[in-house]
Amino acid sequence: MSEISGQNGLADPERFAGRGSAGGRPRGRRPARPRRGLRIALVSLASFVVLLGAVAVGGYAYVNHLAGSFQRIPVKFAKLAGATQPAGAMTVLLTGATTGRISTSAPGSSGLIMLLHINAGDKGGGVVSIPPQALVQVPGHGQTQLNNALADGGASLLVRSVEQLTHVPINHYARINFTNVANLINAIGGVDVTLPKKTVAKVSVTLPKETVTKEYTFHAGVNHLTGATAVYYVRQPSLTEEGRVLRQQNVIRAILDKISSQHLLTNPVTMNRVMKALVTMLTLDSNFTNPEVMKLATNLDHISGSGGTFVTAPTYSASSGFDLSSPESNELWTAIRHDSIAAFAKKYPATVTPRAPA
Repeated sequence: MSEISGQNGLADPERFAGRGSAGGRPRGRRPARPRRGLRIALVSLASFVVLLGAVAVGGYAYVNHLAGSFQRIPVKFAKLAGATQPAGAMTVLLTGATTGRISTSAPGSSGLIMLLHINAGDKGGGVVSIPPQALVQVPGHGQTQLNNALADGGASLLVRSVEQLTHVPINHYARINFTNVANLINAIGGVDVTLPKKTVAKVSVTLPKETVTKEYTFHAGVNHLTGATAVYYVRQPSLTEEGRVLRQQNVIRAILDKISSQHLLTNPVTMNRVMKALVTMLTLDSNFTNPEVMKLATNLDHISGSGGTFVTAPTYSASSGFDLSSPESNELWTAIRHDSIAAFAKKYPATVTPRAPA
């Protein structure tokens, strides 16, 4: 009995059948059929892989469509001889506009001029602010304030002027519309900024039939900004021009920190609404391809947090205004060209853009 009993005490049909063959030799066994459950599982797995591929392709196509939705303007890039940076690095010239989305290349300026630099290999980077009132040589206009280049010749002349000043090759141009920054701040769930003391912001708001003045109080310490309160933060009339630009920079840094720390542009759940908000906020040069836009968007975390550095080009007072022709400024331009903004900031900590403008 034990020879024909299975592990459960039941007869094993195949072993029992083998005993009845002539000469005691077992009969040939039929190959075991694949289990139906395993076959179903394999088919389901293959279908799931195909589905994932379709979703990935569809998602890429959708993101590519969003990247193509940015307003673009024609910009001529200087390609100045001697302007070099490591292969794979990217430098984008950023300016600000306080008016709506503009199709021309010479919008009203917010006074914001920055170089956003991503190191080669997507390893760190930084944002370098250039004071818009600084005196520089503007091609065809002699020595004048840098922000006059944008007014006199649009983005193309500004690109040429900045590249001539820094010898940093400018790869692309982007304009931030601060009127629509509120859309992005709401899309990412607000941002935090820090103020050293209590302040009351008064902003004039134009309604259909009248213009009214509204107030908002910011307390000392951390303040959480929504899209609405961010308007008070960056447009407070009592601020100096320098203070207003510092607050704009502070909001940009807070946005980048939030996007980076919560991976909002790499998470499919949040990427859609963040990209849509970016589309309303940014105007790009017409040479900015969709793949480059997506690469920049996914690499924004490299210029925030511990991997990025925010500095302001050092100036000194001259008889006719602010001058950038100092040894420290020349070191800064060299630092950008060699992917070493962080090292420059460590050497010159006074140039680090303050996080809490009053």
